[in-house]
Amino acid sequence: MIIIEKPYVSEFLIDSIVQNEWAVLENEALEIADIEDGAFETIESDVAKEYYNQVEYPIIYSNSENSINWVLENLPESNLSRYIKLFKDKIEFRKMLKDVYPDFYFKEVNYEDLAKIPLEELKYPFILKPAIGFLSLGVHTVQNDEDWKQTLAQLEHEMELAQKFYPEAVVNVSKFIIEEYIQGDEYAVDAYYDKDGHPVILNIFKHPFFNSKDVSDRIYLMSAEIMVKYMAKFALLLKEIGDKNNIRNFPLHIELRVTEDDRIIPIEVNPMRFAGWCTTDVSKYAWGINVYECFMKQISPDWNKILSEASNKMYYFSMAEVPSTVDRNKIKGFEYDNWLANYSNVLEVRRINPKQHPLFAVIFGSTENKDEIDRILQLKTKDYTIFS
Repeated sequence: MIIIEKPYVSEFLIDSIVQNEWAVLENEALEIADIEDGAFETIESDVAKEYYNQVEYPIIYSNSENSINWVLENLPESNLSRYIKLFKDKIEFRKMLKDVYPDFYFKEVNYEDLAKIPLEELKYPFILKPAIGFLSLGVHTVQNDEDWKQTLAQLEHEMELAQKFYPEAVVNVSKFIIEEYIQGDEYAVDAYYDKDGHPVILNIFKHPFFNSKDVSDRIYLMSAEIMVKYMAKFALLLKEIGDKNNIRNFPLHIELRVTEDDRIIPIEVNPMRFAGWCTTDVSKYAWGINVYECFMKQISPDWNKILSEASNKMYYFSMAEVPSTVDRNKIKGFEYDNWLANYSNVLEVRRINPKQHPLFAVIFGSTENKDEIDRILQLKTKDYTIFS
């Protein structure tokens, strides 16, 4: 079964559902989506609830973590709910990994208590983020006392945005985690556990940043070189996590960092989906695979063949974010053509309504020029925004 939810569903996912005749949960998000009536079979919520409560390891995929609410409310005792609770709460996730990373520092703090923490107790540098979060909402790199004061001043506005755009199960502003800053390159992995609990990797993205303060989701890179270098290593980590928790038939998007001494440290896991906003679709350009079919049909890509035939290009998805400091009511437009002129080979553009969502657009593209990536990282969306 597929659960379609806000904020965004791609045409590629809809086409995949229609072509494969997958059933879709009947819900409000489906009703307001721009989808032709009768395009695919739908399942009433009560019917789905009755059926999946009898399935030990159900195969359910969603485009959005907004679907978490339905699972937790309707399948509360299921393995699927257990996986979601484990991964979605970053504090519980850290506790689960405590025996694997015994020296990793993290601390749970209620939102109203953040400003009460004595400065001498803070261990710089560190990362502050909501214990239950999405994208980069409320995420900050804090390096000193001044950074901390500025972060506290920004949080109130950011948390208002989070509550506006996402349900509490996706972004919960009541509880935060402070954890040590992990030096190293950041990566994200789309993968699923099959019916036997084996992890199957579908995408590996390198997530570069402009500088140490940058926490944006501006661009995620894919290449054959990245896949060859890290696929086996990341699969071993996923296997360890899966074996600890008996995970089966479960899609996820995991973020992690690789340190200079080649240690792999998980950052967080996003359950029930691959890369958000259907950005995982970029795999059709990079690898010629349909990740939805891979999970739903339990297909493991032939990576030896795919990578041996791959080019030297870097593929990517890039996000044009709405700055959290701007007044959305005053946004009149966005200079899409000028923005896209910074990308040498655009494969697809998905325009997003900035008054309803935290993005102007998602761009799929490819390049062989690393300088282009550096330039994209330095772009400021505010410079391309038209205000009334």
